[in-house]
Formats: sequence, C-alpha cells, structure tokens
Amino acid sequence: MKKAIYIFSVLLVFTACNSNTEEIEADTKEEVNLEALKTSIKEMDDSLKLLMDEAVKSPTYKMNKVAYHEAINRNKDFYHNFPEDSYAEKALSKIAALYLQIGVEEEAVKWRDTLLNNYPNTEDKIGLLELQMNYYDYNQYNKEKIQHYAERLLAIENLSDEKREQYEFRLEHIDKSFEELIELQIAGDLEKVNTEHPQ
Repeated sequence: MKKAIYIFSVLLVFTACNSNTEEIEADTKEEVNLEALKTSIKEMDDSLKLLMDEAVKSPTYKMNKVAYHEAINRNKDFYHNFPEDSYAEKALSKIAALYLQIGVEEEAVKWRDTLLNNYPNTEDKIGLLELQMNYYDYNQYNKEKIQHYAERLLAIENLSDEKREQYEFRLEHIDKSFEELIELQIAGDLEKVNTEHPQ
C-alpha cells in the first residue's frame, strides 16, 4: 500500500512539473510569435515606404499590390492571433488604410467598421466615421448607413461647430443623393451671397 501511495505521489509531481513546463513553453512560444509578427509587420512597413519613395521619384512607377496584400495579411495575422494586445488597434488601422490605398474600398469599409466597433475611442475616430459616412453617401448610397454614421459623429462631445453644422445639414437632407446635396449647398451659398451683398 505504501508503495502504491509513493508511486502515485511521484506521478502527481511529474504531471505537475510537466504541466508547468508546457505552460512556460506555451508562454515563450506566444511571446516569440507576437514579437516575430511585430517584426515582420515593421519589415513590410519599411518595404512599402521604399516603394512609395520610388513612386514619388518616377511618374511611370506601377504600384506593387502584392507587397500591399502581404502587409495586409501580416497585420490580419497579428489581429487574429493577438486581439487583446495593445498593438491590435494599430494593426486594424493599417489594414483599413492599406485597402484604401490599393482601391479596395469594400474591404477598407469593413475593416474601418471592425476598428470603430472594437475600439470606439480610437485615435482618429472622427476621420474614420467621416470616411464611412462618405462611402455610403458617394460610393454606395445608403440612407440608413449615412444616418448611422452622422449620428455617431454628432454624439462626439468636442465636435467643432462647423462639423456639427455639416452633419446636421446632411441629416436634414438625408433623402437627397450626394450630387443633389452639392447642388443644394451651392444654391444655399449663392442665396447667402446675394442676401449679404445685394446688387
């Protein structure tokens, strides 16, 4: 009986030690992967900067979309693997910006929404909400979406009076298309000029 208890105790100690070793290995592996992903993202950022510098120098330069997609995929990998890490917000921002740069608007819209929903106080919140509203105003007219983003913008406390006026004006004329809205604004500006400076 004593022998059985001894063997059982040894097995428990071995299992506990083995479990701790696996946890340490898992933690180390996660740490290495996180840092490795950050490094790989930085490498792509540097590569894209070189490509942009080249594009500025040469008017005939053609964009290397493969490099952009690689940068996008690396940031997606980071976000999917480490959504709780503080860098995940920046990764989402880069994904949306890179899709916008290569003209894949639908994906840019999707990832901006992911960023705004997961990080409602993100640094460039106003700019992102404006891009969303403009997309549904100009690219793919959707009255409900325009209203949604305009209301989110109006809910921001430190919004300038000028911007608040713009969003309220858009909501007042929510049934008008982007082109009709421009015509209405031009007509309003002309009327204002004529009122202030009658001939």
